[in-house]
Amino acid sequence: MLGTAKRTVDELSFDGEQSQVKRHRTDMTAPSKVLHVRSLPSDCTEQELINIACPFGRVSGVLMLKGKGQAFVQMENEVCSTALVQYYNNVQANIRGRAIFFQYSSRDEISTPAHSNTQSAPSAGVGGGGVGVGNNPEAPNTILLVSVLNMVFPVGMDVLNRIFSKYGQILKIVIFQKSAGFQSLIQFSDLNSAIVAKQELDGQNIYAGCCTLRIQFSRLPNLTVKFNNENSRDFTNPHLPTTSPPASAAGGGPTAAMGMGDPSFGMYPFNSMGTNPYSPYPPAVPPPASAPYGATPPMASGGGGQTVLIVSGLVPEKVMPQHLFNLFGVYGDVNRVKVLFNKKDTALVQFCTPQQAETALMNLNGVPLLGNTLRVNVSKHTNIQMPRVPLDQGGDLTQDFTGSPLHRFKQAGSKNFNHIFPPSAVLHLSNLAQDLTEDAVKEEFAKFGQVTGFKFFLKDKRMALIQFSTVGEAVDALVHMHNAPIGTNNIRVSFSKSTL
Repeated sequence: MLGTAKRTVDELSFDGEQSQVKRHRTDMTAPSKVLHVRSLPSDCTEQELINIACPFGRVSGVLMLKGKGQAFVQMENEVCSTALVQYYNNVQANIRGRAIFFQYSSRDEISTPAHSNTQSAPSAGVGGGGVGVGNNPEAPNTILLVSVLNMVFPVGMDVLNRIFSKYGQILKIVIFQKSAGFQSLIQFSDLNSAIVAKQELDGQNIYAGCCTLRIQFSRLPNLTVKFNNENSRDFTNPHLPTTSPPASAAGGGPTAAMGMGDPSFGMYPFNSMGTNPYSPYPPAVPPPASAPYGATPPMASGGGGQTVLIVSGLVPEKVMPQHLFNLFGVYGDVNRVKVLFNKKDTALVQFCTPQQAETALMNLNGVPLLGNTLRVNVSKHTNIQMPRVPLDQGGDLTQDFTGSPLHRFKQAGSKNFNHIFPPSAVLHLSNLAQDLTEDAVKEEFAKFGQVTGFKFFLKDKRMALIQFSTVGEAVDALVHMHNAPIGTNNIRVSFSKSTL
């Protein structure tokens, strides 16, 4: 084991990032299902705290302390609360770009007296028998009304599908605009998915400081979609025509299509930008949610233009910098990668630009890799420093890829800018040798999972599509096979939007 003197400045700095939460603790309180939260925004809502906590288990209650920037969050049990505290000891929790801190409370329960100076949250959470909504006056529904506030960057059909389909199967989406701005109705296949999506996404920003989601349950019993285009999509019926109804026709917009007087509907449809409204993606393989590469939005997690991401959930000893370069390089040019010497399930990835880091974060957070689930967030680091230790003492855990010939986006106007897709079970292969056979390619890729489909491009046999049984298998194949030799050529691998 190396001593502290041999550890890099960057790794010591990371330890400081982990211990920042601990320094805020006033004592060593024993684990409790009740957590104390501090440094909250003055206008923080109960729902925002539930969004932060519910991925770790059922949230039994929230108690806001008015004017103090503090709150108590009660989880269902100590297992859930401990998982939350341990996770946010390694990853900085934040609400709307402001760092917040969790610690165990000395309380065993939280109470909300009727005349106290506190605000109590409705009972809400995930787990057990489902999601509780307490005294929420909104009746839960499979249809969500989604408003996007402060929309600096375009938000369209593909963006919404990409974000919301993480929480369940989406049946239909309708986009429209009224005096309040951009709005959409999103119908899930089941009630629980809609409730969880609302809990986790309400109040979140698609991009830092802008494109804020405000979500409520719609009163509509069902969405009726007549056209598959940039304003409406029925994923259960891909054969609908694409002709849009006239925007100015009285009663011809989405309101008429619904046949209901729901106040959520406006008078004319919203024409989204930067999306492909005709792509027949199934909900399980959502289209990309990244902003167009001409724009440079700030970091979605409040990093204010950060280029360094922190990645946890790696399989120690099996994931090396080259693997992360291959995976994260799909979404931007990676300059440096560092796997932490004393915490090999965690790494730092540095991009050339903040926008490329933003795109990688949006597409890779929650993606499976070698059986684990990646957790991607913004790091406080602004740079990854190269180590000053020998390779056999951890120096090989940090690699500099600056100027790599494998960078996909170094040339302005490259066609790669138009082929950025989220992880899928189908991979696009290029730079194949002309004499390479289908069996030879499938034999190499079968090492990483079950190959369920393959085809060469008819016009160019140097390119092909290969399909795996799961997204995880495809991700594993990409990180190992990108730039790997097959026959006489080193092949190129990326995710595809196609299906076989």
